[in-house]
Amino acid sequence: MKLGIDVGGTNTDAVIVSNDGKLLSWSKHLTTNDIITGIELAAKEVLKEANIPPDQIKGIFLGTTHVLNALYQPVNLSKTALIRITKKPSLIEPALQWPENLKKYISKVYHFKSSYDYTGKIKGQSMPNPDEIEQLYHDIKKYGIESICLVGAYSPLYESEERDIRDCIKASFPEIPITMSHEIGSTGFIERENATLLNAIISKVIRQAMIDLSTLFEKLSLECPCWLTQNDGSLMEIQEAIDYPILTIGSGFTNSIRGASILSGMDRCIVVDVGGSTIDIGKIQNGQPEVSIGSTSILDIDVNMRVPKMYSLPYGGGSLISIEEEVVQIKETIASDIEQQGISWGGDTWTLTDSFLKVYPDSFSDEKITLKGLDKLSDDDCQKVIKTVTGEIKKKISRLQPSNEALPVVLVGGGSSLLVNRLFGKYQKFFHPAGFHICNAVGACFAPLSAQVDKVFWLRDKTKQEIIDEEREQLVQQLFLKGAKRESIELVSIEEYPFDYMKGEVLRIRLKVLGELEFISDGDDGVV
Repeated sequence: MKLGIDVGGTNTDAVIVSNDGKLLSWSKHLTTNDIITGIELAAKEVLKEANIPPDQIKGIFLGTTHVLNALYQPVNLSKTALIRITKKPSLIEPALQWPENLKKYISKVYHFKSSYDYTGKIKGQSMPNPDEIEQLYHDIKKYGIESICLVGAYSPLYESEERDIRDCIKASFPEIPITMSHEIGSTGFIERENATLLNAIISKVIRQAMIDLSTLFEKLSLECPCWLTQNDGSLMEIQEAIDYPILTIGSGFTNSIRGASILSGMDRCIVVDVGGSTIDIGKIQNGQPEVSIGSTSILDIDVNMRVPKMYSLPYGGGSLISIEEEVVQIKETIASDIEQQGISWGGDTWTLTDSFLKVYPDSFSDEKITLKGLDKLSDDDCQKVIKTVTGEIKKKISRLQPSNEALPVVLVGGGSSLLVNRLFGKYQKFFHPAGFHICNAVGACFAPLSAQVDKVFWLRDKTKQEIIDEEREQLVQQLFLKGAKRESIELVSIEEYPFDYMKGEVLRIRLKVLGELEFISDGDDGVV
């Protein structure tokens, strides 16, 4: 048995799925501020409904927006020291164009002198300078620094300097979290530094959340392993999540995409996930969420890391509506309070859901809905709202459609019923599968294990194929040690990027392998 949990901005969903793919029970609760209370309520209910003892759960699969929310509303973030390892001190100010409420967590910036150049040759002492390290130690104590960020200018070519400095710091401060840029980002100094800094700043948030989760699962007598889903839709162990929390930021949507694929039986489609606060649109290819691997952004901060390739509209079913000078205005959300404030539930607040229910009263099912107050809304105004929202969704869908075919569209999420038969004509294929409202938690249960590498190599003593074979074998061993069935492990992507502007033959290689967890049986892949 597998327990899948997805903590969204509005709701926390939980499901129990048998090893042969059958959905045994589900639960949905409002997400609480501490997230743990909502998880506890959902988990208790789903266990009770399935009528199974906790010891029959063999794995917990969790997706959460907790880290992303901590960046949107900064709280409990870590005071971080940035160490740049360069030939000369950089004149570029760190965290350019960051929001001030995040930038303030960068307490100190240090410039450690690099012993390498872009050819990979060592010039001078390769170990950290004792004076630089001593000053850092002094400041850690004086300023209460809680996290360290290491960014070497040449770390995509070699990571030894970052590792050497990490080892020096850990010898005196073994508990302090240290993020090394070569493990987070790829080429591109500023984007890699941004991603590494963000990871360091949120280190305390994820660590405390994992401690609280462990306490909760012990309380519920759930003694099985727990995995978190990450940005590319695969699983990571608890310690990996603690070390690389930035990789969990997009897990909510990748869970949704995978769940949509499982529930609809489609391995190539576009997914529209309608939630209470946002509407997210993405694509699944060959059964895997499509991921952006170039320059991307988080909160408009440029980073170069794996995130879901998606479009997110900043409104959902609980968003507030007004008409100002004949123009539709969609504002903040009250998704968590829509049953108390929404007009369709007897309140006096006009929401996006009310607009659809005014025109299509049968589009959303909820026994608490009365619809009586909708008389105060104008049909024309509500039609304008619907046209505005569906028009934006169709624009985003068209950007994801291949030029030579029209992929089917799968509608999921708690508010997706509002869009059924509203987006397209009769010739456009779309699906609204059973279980649409809990697809995120279902998707978490079916996430695979993954291992990947993105490094730059000099082809000096080895051929390109020899390097690829060696790296692939290392990734296979990583997955096997994580618990993947050896026969299920496969190489799913291989990419090569030559560096024509550097002396010698230099090649950037990106590999990714996936594997299925050992304890999962060979039953049906779908959810019944």
